[in-house]
This record gives sequence, C-alpha cells and structure tokens, in this order.
Amino acid sequence: MKNSIFRLLIFCLICFYSGNTSLAQEQFNITGGFGTPETVNIGVRMQVDQNQYGIALGTSPGYKNTNFTVSGDFYYHFAGRSGQTDLMPWYVKSGLTYMRSEGEWEKRTNLLLVPRLGRDFNLTPQFGVALEAGVMLMLLDQNTAKKERTDAVSGDLDIIGSGFIQASAGLKFFYRFY
Repeated sequence: MKNSIFRLLIFCLICFYSGNTSLAQEQFNITGGFGTPETVNIGVRMQVDQNQYGIALGTSPGYKNTNFTVSGDFYYHFAGRSGQTDLMPWYVKSGLTYMRSEGEWEKRTNLLLVPRLGRDFNLTPQFGVALEAGVMLMLLDQNTAKKERTDAVSGDLDIIGSGFIQASAGLKFFYRFY
C-alpha cells in the first residue's frame, strides 16, 4: 500500500511538471519544517511561473512508535509583492498526505486531503519562511489492532485524532536555487 501511494504522488508530480513548461522559468527549492499532518519534514519544490509543485517526507522524532508521512502538494501564488523575488507571497495550497504509524498496540494508515492558505516571508532572494493554515479532510483511515489494550493504556501516538475534518497548520523554511 505505501509503495502504491508513493508512486501515485510521484506520478502526480511528474504530470504537473509535464505541463507547458517550455516557456516558463523554473526554480527549485529545498524545504524543511513541521506541521499537522506532515510532522517534521524535508522536501523539494519546483516553481513554474506562479505555481509550485512539491513533495516532502516526514516523521515524528522522539516517539516510541515508528511513523512517517509522504506529502504531495500544489501551490498557486496569487497576491502581493515581494522585493526579494517575482513570486507572489500569498498562496493557496492543495496537498495529499499519506501517513503510516505503527506502535506497540496498533498500526494506522491515513490518507488526507490538506487544503491551506499561506504566505511566504522572503528574508533574502534565496531564503524564506512560509506560514500556512487550513483544514485536513480524512479520505482513508485504516486502524489495525496488534494486541488488546488494558484500561490503563492510553495507546499509541494519534496525530490526527478521529474527526473527518480537523484544523491543519504548518511552518516551513525554504531555500531557492536559481
């Protein structure tokens, strides 16, 4: 299952990239940050005009259970001006995040749609910080118990809870390569 989701995200990124990019100026970014549901993550983004396409891998370090996330995102920059770059700082983002967590008590797999509104703060022409907020919508929630819990056990890490729609936010640092 995780290989098929990862392949789907790569395929979507390639499809976005294969659009009419012959006349566009392209730039690549590396990113690092944290948020819900992406957890602590690193990634890459490709910019074509006022659009960006990205993929990121994440984990929640310091927890006893093993977990990871894979996110594929599309950014459309639409408003504002920056003295550091031609890319407009305000954007809407649509993302798809695959999460897998396995602990002592259970295995959990989630697929989430993560739309957000965000803003880039360009500190230099190459370096900046992005803040974004929105919601996450549960598309898939599979939970498999590994062993029965006692009343005294609270369970493994549950990053996204049990609701269909929840709040989502993120903070990213990025570096542009020209």
